[in-house]
Amino acid sequence: MKYENIAKVKRLDFDRLDMLVSERLGALKLLAQGMTESDVHDSICRDLILPCVYLLAEFLESVKIGDKEKDGG
Repeated sequence: MKYENIAKVKRLDFDRLDMLVSERLGALKLLAQGMTESDVHDSICRDLILPCVYLLAEFLESVKIGDKEKDGG
C-alpha cells in the first residue's frame, strides 16, 4: 500500500485518545499538587512527572497551531 501511514492515521480514534490524555494529565496534576518533600515523592517527580512534562513540551513544540506572525502573538 503506497500511503499506509495515511490509512493508519485515519483509523486512529482521536476522541478516545483526547479523553485518555486529558484524564491522565488531570491525574498527573493532582499527584503533583499533593507532593510533599520526601525521597519517594522526589523519585516520583524524577521518574514519572518530569519525563511526562518534557514529552508533552516536545509535543507542543512539534505541533504548532496557527501562525503567531499572523495572529499578532
